[in-house]
Amino acid sequence: METSLQGRAALVTGAAGDIGAAIARRLASAGARVAALDAKAGAPAELLALGCDLTDAAAVKRAVDDAARQLGGLHILVNNAAADTARDPVADISLEDWQRHFAVNVTAAFLATKHAIPHMRAAGGGVVLNIASQLGGVTSKGGAAYSASKAALISLTRSIAVDHAADGIRAVSLSPGAIMTGRLTRRFGGEEATRKALVGLHPIGRLGTAEEVAEAALFLVSGRASFFTGSDVLMDGGYTAI
Repeated sequence: METSLQGRAALVTGAAGDIGAAIARRLASAGARVAALDAKAGAPAELLALGCDLTDAAAVKRAVDDAARQLGGLHILVNNAAADTARDPVADISLEDWQRHFAVNVTAAFLATKHAIPHMRAAGGGVVLNIASQLGGVTSKGGAAYSASKAALISLTRSIAVDHAADGIRAVSLSPGAIMTGRLTRRFGGEEATRKALVGLHPIGRLGTAEEVAEAALFLVSGRASFFTGSDVLMDGGYTAI
């Protein structure tokens, strides 16, 4: 089996971010027709860019249907969008922040998947790849909302795989460790500060890159991973091994 995606159509959410953009570009370079979905500008300009507020249920359906129409079908959905809110201990998390994490990280993935599945059925099958996190299995101080939502996303992945195997649809979650992105460098105050804060937590001795996540995503949505379904794939540099 090969990683070529010739003849396949893919939709990537959160495609204006570092990881989403890298995934969208990598799928396109493997031959897929790609729609890049995000609430803000910045998705790769060479792809079909679609705007969507993922917290708006009706807008999600319109965006998925529009992507399938413009791409001539839909075979691959990558739910990559994730909320970025304040980090607080449980007693101090605002209800708004908690609900936003679940709205973007879980409910939007559910809605996109729900509306993508009929298109995948029509195409003879497909793949749903949910970008979760190492923190869906463990947690970090102040990260309850993020960790809980990513754990829920991993669980949702299993349910998609079980419920829709007969439709020829696979579902896998990919859980990266710390990836050097603008999201982290903004939190820690630059790349060097990010390395000082996080490299020591990863036995491999460095942080990951968005391009490495994109390579893993390509493998998981390709025919080479045809027996992967209902599972969570950790790529965390050994973070959860210690």
